Amino acid sequence: MGHMAQLLAIEWDDAEARLAVASQRGGRMVVEEAFSVDLRPRNPDVDEADLDVGGRIAAALVARGIGRVETLVAVGRSSIELRKLSLPIAPENELPELVRFQAMREFNELTDDWLLDFVPIGEPSEEAQEVLAAAIDPQLVDQIEQTCNAAGLKPRRLILRPCAAASLLARVPDPQGPGLRLLVDLLAGEVDLTVMIGHRVAFLRTARIVGDPPKTRVLVTEIRRTMAAAQNQLGGRRVESILLCGTGDEHAARAHDVGADLQTPTELFDPFSSVELGRNLRRALPDHPGRFAPLLGMLATEAEQAEHAIDFMHPRRGPESVSRRRWFVVAAVAVAVVVLAFLVHRRLERSNLASEIESLEAQISGREGLEEETKSVQKSVAEIERWAAGEVVWLDQLAHLSNKAPPAREAMLTEMTLSSVLTGGGRISVKGLAKDASTIDTVEQRMRGAKHAVESGGSSEDGSRRYYSWRFSAQVTVEPEEDR
Repeated sequence: MGHMAQLLAIEWDDAEARLAVASQRGGRMVVEEAFSVDLRPRNPDVDEADLDVGGRIAAALVARGIGRVETLVAVGRSSIELRKLSLPIAPENELPELVRFQAMREFNELTDDWLLDFVPIGEPSEEAQEVLAAAIDPQLVDQIEQTCNAAGLKPRRLILRPCAAASLLARVPDPQGPGLRLLVDLLAGEVDLTVMIGHRVAFLRTARIVGDPPKTRVLVTEIRRTMAAAQNQLGGRRVESILLCGTGDEHAARAHDVGADLQTPTELFDPFSSVELGRNLRRALPDHPGRFAPLLGMLATEAEQAEHAIDFMHPRRGPESVSRRRWFVVAAVAVAVVVLAFLVHRRLERSNLASEIESLEAQISGREGLEEETKSVQKSVAEIERWAAGEVVWLDQLAHLSNKAPPAREAMLTEMTLSSVLTGGGRISVKGLAKDASTIDTVEQRMRGAKHAVESGGSSEDGSRRYYSWRFSAQVTVEPEEDR
């Protein structure tokens, strides 16, 4: 990023906006300002949707003499779709396309225009690797950018808030060793709960809570739910320690009560203790300092020019990666070139045959015995035309198989052979792997159609693969198209 004069980190919810400003001094990051801006309606009759959030933030920046600066924006867990995906082992540069392909099948609302990023979690096994994938609706991104523009800001990054807070905690060594830690960040009206294994985020959730601050029993209930869910997803591993963002006697008492109730070591985590502070902040920290953990984590990561765990504006891409849309365009162009070459070849062949027929017909009156030869050539031309009329559009057939295929976690194809039949139509021979025998029946049944006959090639158990215990093969006969 080169020399950085100032950075601004910001996030907002219905109650307040939180901002932190840092500068770089001789290779050191110094946090100069940290403050909040009240966003609640001053008039109870005013609809929250009519609030000028950008205008209030702009006024607070002007009052502190903060101009246009590089801006990092945090977005909460409740604003995005999040899934843990299990993928086959693949080179790092192929992961982005694998993640998007799997996410398109498993996310509820995901479409091509959603922004998607991911972070690997855990250690890959011999057959699978897991990632935490997050996607955000482009309409929400537009709303965030409009608010920033109204405040005189241009967002450089859009970062998942719990991951930003976790990146700050990752800078603090765990005296218990590389165990599971749960970071609890109490915000206005909600709480971020992030489970970490070493420096990596392994599980996260955000819960709505009533009260500011909420009652301890409400917080304990959400922490207990998070610990149980994380244990279920992480192969039975348990959270070994809890860190509650905040400072002061009130938070210390809360941490004590949480630890006693859950029988788990619980300590306070002061976000500002992990960064260097400017003179004004050293004199007085903002109210609710624990809420600034995501902002400080973003600033520290950006100042180090390190990679953010989830950044929707700069998602992970392979060195040579291309979008799925571009991949399909390239594939379509390649197929079009092949089809065009075939059509040219067919036209030339027809032209040659037509010329030969004309030559034979010109000689037929003067030569005997050419009638049978001419009929033979005409028959060949008719057969070629009949074969061309029944030609299979292989892109349509591949689309048919893709749409009928079950989810990747149940079955996958390992080999496919496409072949045309001279009399029209074609054959598709497939080999694949399935989770169980009933899945094979489902695959064959779904591949059948009005113009698709399926003949089973047999199946057998195979214990060499972790997720797929059966092998199978089948042949799909594609009937020729009628007059097109």
